[in-house]
Amino acid sequence: MTKRKNKGKYAGAFKRYTQSLPALVMANILFAVPLFIFFALIVLVENLATPIVPIRFLPIFLLMPFYCGLCKVTKDIASGKENVQGARTFFKGLKDNFKFSVLHGLIFYIVAMIDFFSLVFYYQAGRTNGFMYIGFGLAVAITIVSVFCLFYVPLITVTLDIPFRYVYKNSLLMSIGELPKNFIALIACVACVAIVTTLFTFTGNYIGAYVSIIILMLFIVPATLSYVINAILYPSIDSVLIEKGDNIKSEPDPDKMSREDMLKKQFEENPIDPSILEGDENELVFYGGKMVKRSSLIEIYKSINE
Repeated sequence: MTKRKNKGKYAGAFKRYTQSLPALVMANILFAVPLFIFFALIVLVENLATPIVPIRFLPIFLLMPFYCGLCKVTKDIASGKENVQGARTFFKGLKDNFKFSVLHGLIFYIVAMIDFFSLVFYYQAGRTNGFMYIGFGLAVAITIVSVFCLFYVPLITVTLDIPFRYVYKNSLLMSIGELPKNFIALIACVACVAIVTTLFTFTGNYIGAYVSIIILMLFIVPATLSYVINAILYPSIDSVLIEKGDNIKSEPDPDKMSREDMLKKQFEENPIDPSILEGDENELVFYGGKMVKRSSLIEIYKSINE
């Protein structure tokens, strides 16, 4: 039953992808234009001066506002919203989240450099002292969590209107608490990139391969990667962070149960410790085997004790 449900979910995601290709292509072009411009400027700077690592990581900072615009488009499509307009939705996501996205870009720019230098340092140190490979392993784990946070931060930003610090608290918690889905999203992205890079193998010359990759990057690849990430992870955002009552377990036929009955059954199966209700309502806490917004637990607790 679970396998059949997953097949139906993935089939639905693929159907939405194919039906929304015009919007995805338009959003991809709007994202790819600054992508090409910034990379061209960085290549130019490196050719005129000594190449340094901080310059190579600048696209993370410069492109984040535009990625939020792209993420808004792919999130709306992945969530099942109909008649998504690529250009209008892209600019809405860019405009509405510009301030946060600039800060996100700066933060992830710094995090990326720290991760990079940590990996290089511990790997080189491990070649002379095997004990340092422990540090290298930790650096790899932290880098992976950083990538997962990069998946969630823009998605939460364009989905929810919550304070800046809670974007990162919730992203970090979901990066750890939703590991299976996060790894599926990561593997799917790696697979997409691998498919594109195989053009170098099957194309007769490098010029043809480069031209093909540029065309794919211009029209579809970034949007596809963003859609894959959001199609896999958005359901978790919807069930954990969006207050629609989806955090409450229900019977096979929930239409025959009142909300109060469902709340009572949930409480009977997983009693709430009053101590976890203390704190900011926007924070996530572990309850019933998954992360739930504290405000949702407070609602359940009050309903049961009324």
